[in-house]
Amino acid sequence: MGIIGVDRHSRSRPTLPFAEGDAAVRYPRHHLGVGPNNPYAWRMILLFISMQTPYFKTLATPPINETLRDAAARRGIFVGSAINYWDLQKDAAYARLAAAQYNLGTAENSCKFAATEGQPGSFNVSDCTSVLNFAHEHGMTFRAHNLIWGRSNPDWLVNGSYSPANLSTLEGTHIQHVVADVGKRPYCWDVVNEAIADDSDNSSTLFKAADPWYPAVEDYVYKAFAEAHAAAPSSIKLFYNDYGAEGTGAKASRVIQLVKNLQQKNIRIDGIGLQMHVSTGYYPSFDSVSANIKALGDLGLEVHITEMDVKCPTCNTTQGLEQQAAIYGGMLKACLDNDNCRSFETWGFTDKYTWLDQDTYPLPFDKNLQPKPAVAELLSILQTYALPRTPAA
Repeated sequence: MGIIGVDRHSRSRPTLPFAEGDAAVRYPRHHLGVGPNNPYAWRMILLFISMQTPYFKTLATPPINETLRDAAARRGIFVGSAINYWDLQKDAAYARLAAAQYNLGTAENSCKFAATEGQPGSFNVSDCTSVLNFAHEHGMTFRAHNLIWGRSNPDWLVNGSYSPANLSTLEGTHIQHVVADVGKRPYCWDVVNEAIADDSDNSSTLFKAADPWYPAVEDYVYKAFAEAHAAAPSSIKLFYNDYGAEGTGAKASRVIQLVKNLQQKNIRIDGIGLQMHVSTGYYPSFDSVSANIKALGDLGLEVHITEMDVKCPTCNTTQGLEQQAAIYGGMLKACLDNDNCRSFETWGFTDKYTWLDQDTYPLPFDKNLQPKPAVAELLSILQTYALPRTPAA
């Protein structure tokens, strides 16, 4: 059976920069509020970049003298990427680069509902565990993504005539089976993905419409975490993952409210995934991201940057590549500034395989699997950036 809808990680919608809506909906216009084709705007943006410290600095390409994973290991942080099951099968060079550079991997699509329960009651996690096995064979930690989402669901689920009670039962059964079948090896599960209402929704509710779950099953998010807690050993951490809540603001506050609601209900949640799908024209300020990570840490939560990419239409120029590198670097520093930020992950690693248009050059390695300036910048920060806060004992 097919999948209803196209999830944001599919490569069949290459012209859209984000999953839902325009970039301006996800992030307010940053810096000058002008378009990417205005040369004056780019000069002013780069001037602004050069003035921001400690997050931005004048970029000089340092030597790439070790892997990202080795530098990250010394900092006690994961550096990772989404890994596509099909690309692993067909492209040995892709597989080698993933294994060489990263100490954490996420199955891009293979652990989602449509991939693991294609027919009602028929569970198959083989593609999910194939990526998990690849990760573990190469000394990588594995993030399992995701159990419940309003997209990437099989059409039997979306088109079925289910009562709220039946949907709730289906939700619980799916979580129980998939968590058990994947087993104890994941570091964490993204239990629920993208459930919080966007700022543009002007919603009076905490959650947005999520087919088929909400509003049919009003407590579906809470139920998902309760079921995941019952199914998963305590060694597997339970995360909520979303976009548009990376920096402080209204949506970030709603995520915090969800966390507090779960905690008040004594339902386990261990961490928050901040996706970080941004562009050179639209991204939250580094200070606001750092402050938001700290606020989540104050609630006892681990934070991961889970899906970063930096859409860069001008990255066929040196100027564009340098700006992209600076944004990647600034976000990594915002993570490193907070002891509870334990992972920095991109949604793919090469422009050869991206859910975005290849000509937006969003990822750290180019179409030929060669490192872009972003790789050197990330490596330099991992090697040299001094934490202003004393690491937790």
